[in-house]
Amino acid sequence: MRAIAEAPTPRVSWTARVIRPTDVRAAPRRGARRVAPLSPYAPYDQGPQSLLVLESRASPAEGVWYRVLLPTRPNTASGWVSSSAVRVASTPWRVRVSLGARRTELLRAGHVVASWTSAIGTPANPTPTGRFAISEVVPQAEPGGFFGTVILTLTAHSPRLSEFEGGDGRVALHGTNLPQLLGQAVSHGCIRLPNAAARRLGAVLPPGAPVDVVS
Repeated sequence: MRAIAEAPTPRVSWTARVIRPTDVRAAPRRGARRVAPLSPYAPYDQGPQSLLVLESRASPAEGVWYRVLLPTRPNTASGWVSSSAVRVASTPWRVRVSLGARRTELLRAGHVVASWTSAIGTPANPTPTGRFAISEVVPQAEPGGFFGTVILTLTAHSPRLSEFEGGDGRVALHGTNLPQLLGQAVSHGCIRLPNAAARRLGAVLPPGAPVDVVS
């Protein structure tokens, strides 16, 4: 038995769609310590849950396991899930956010195909840096509202806010009804985009696709 997914590379990443309730384990074996329960439904809007694969292991005794990035605190939280509980797929798409440049880039197979000026978190509520992943893609019923056309929730959480608007201080990419603030550090940690950019990201990025936020 061979794993069909590997660690992300500059050109391709793998996502693991959770197809049944399962347990996340601390190591790639059935008897390892239970880290957390894992649902087929993502935590923000109960959409299908797909996670970024960070590495894989296979053995005759235990079969194939994938270490996945979890949508929980801390932002680096990860654990192992059995291949029997997930459906793995590859994606060439990813996002790179440069906080210093206030730019969000869409990449396909390692090449930048689009770039937009973005608003980021304030010094008091900064946008966290690191490798994250798309958690859910949530089109908005009121595209003229504060969050614009689409919210793309991330596995990232605010380092300062434990709660925001009833949620767990989750960070997202989303549109905006205040385009005049793009390019500024004005958010609670989210990355605000032009509405057309949010629509494009929502159309091509699958849940589980990597999002790298750099200084």
